[in-house]
Amino acid sequence: MSVPLKCNSENLDLDLLYTWGDESHIRSVQKKYVKYFQNSSGPVLDVGCGRGILLELLKQADVKAYGIDLSRESIKICRDRGLDAVQGDALGHLSALQDRSLGGMICSHVIEHLEPTHALDFIEQCRRVMKSGAKFIMVTPNAADLRTMERFWLDLTHIRPYPQKLLVVLLERAGFRVIKITEDPEPSRNMLVKIAKLFLKMWFMGFMFKGDLVVIAERRE
Repeated sequence: MSVPLKCNSENLDLDLLYTWGDESHIRSVQKKYVKYFQNSSGPVLDVGCGRGILLELLKQADVKAYGIDLSRESIKICRDRGLDAVQGDALGHLSALQDRSLGGMICSHVIEHLEPTHALDFIEQCRRVMKSGAKFIMVTPNAADLRTMERFWLDLTHIRPYPQKLLVVLLERAGFRVIKITEDPEPSRNMLVKIAKLFLKMWFMGFMFKGDLVVIAERRE
């Protein structure tokens, strides 16, 4: 998971709440995003960069990129890996950037940590600082998956889910053009688990094991 842009409670220790996913799985998932940022016309920003897995993949592909995260531990890990990352509040960071200064952005598991007004401000700031045609990727828990709701609220920093239709409307109104919507299903540990998931997915008419929602957009002129 990624650390939120802002935490509503000053008493929450973000580094204690931070949970590390399986790095090999995250790497295989995020590797698919690298192609959208190749030949970017400016630096790419990874909001909620975590351990810097995507930053490392972008660096290997010769894509100039940096990350921002609230977690001190995640930033330390990034810097130990020789990656460019800063600790801080993404909204504040974006507000300080010049118009059309970024060649792309990705925020994985970030928007669900934001109040609606902050989410609107965040998307608008993203559009402002991105160059025309730059790609913007948003990854968030899939509200269309029946398992998401219980698991969603296990994270104390989650504010609300942002379903696909809502995200598309927010992005388009801000000045983005949605070019692709997809899902990242969870990997199955073995064949029996895979068969069980397939059966349950059929039983619940496709509303199980859909995986994270991925919305890929680009800034219009």
